[in-house]
Order: sequence, then structure tokens, then C-alpha cells
Amino acid sequence: MRRLVALVAWLASVPLTAWALTLVPMSLGQMTEASELVVRARCVDRTATRTEDGAIESVVRFEVLETAKGTTEDVVEIREPGGEVEGTEMVVPGAPRSRVGDEAVLFLERAPDDTLRVVGMALGYLPVVTSGPGASRVRVSPHFGPGFETGGLRPVTDVLTRVRRLAERPR
Repeated sequence: MRRLVALVAWLASVPLTAWALTLVPMSLGQMTEASELVVRARCVDRTATRTEDGAIESVVRFEVLETAKGTTEDVVEIREPGGEVEGTEMVVPGAPRSRVGDEAVLFLERAPDDTLRVVGMALGYLPVVTSGPGASRVRVSPHFGPGFETGGLRPVTDVLTRVRRLAERPR
């Protein structure tokens, strides 16, 4: 019993470090400008690995179905924080978690290590939803700007057409 009391007292005295991730909403224009590449793609492979510092990240390959900004090969490889390696799972709140077969509109930027990453963690990962007959849709944020003030589900083609127009604008 004394050991239990001592353990509880010690745990209560250990300083805990808390941190939080805050993502600032971005308009469609800001996301497009921050992106080197914007594509509609389907996840074909996901492999979790450990980084040099021991964190877990996943290398995810996507088959490119349509390109709205930039040029790329038929398959892009991106890195997402989190995954599972040897029974240890790391979940990163706010990070996309692609699975084989998932389709998404991806806003991608080049990281300092020259790998592709999703802009703004999950902000730049718009899962494609297909429900019944009709166009595939993505959920958009009301922060995307004019035409998207109500957010909700919008046809993928509408979002990609807007990205193309934004990408063509002179800076």
C-alpha cells in the first residue's frame, strides 16, 4: 500500500508538458498558392516507417487521376505523420490517414527534405465521397472563400476547376 501511495504522490509531482496544434483556416486561394501540386488521386499503397528520431510516419503512394495544378508522374508519393510499426501505433490529430482505395483531392507542398506533404495537415486533404448516382463530391470549408460560404459537399469538378483558375492567375 505504501508503494502505491508513493507512486501516486510521485506521479502527481511530475511536471506534465502539454502542447496543442492549432491550424489556421485557409482559403482555397491560399491553399492553391501554398501548393506545388493539386491532384485528385487514389491511395494505392501505405507503408509505415520510423524516422531517424524514432517517430512513426507513413509513406503513401497515390495514383493520380486528375491534375489541377503542377505537373507530376502517374503516381505521387507523400509522407503523412503517424501509422503503425511493429505493434506500436502513432496517431497524429489533424493529420490525414489514407487507406488503400481512398480517393481524395490533395493539396501538396514540397518539404525541406524534398518529400511531398499535404498542405496544412488535413486542411489540404479533401476525401472524395461518392454516394449514389451523380458526381463525386468533397466536403469544403466555409473558409474557402467566395462561393463556398456555406461549406458542405461540393462536386469535385467544381473545386478542381476553381483551383485551375486560381493557379493560372499571375502572382
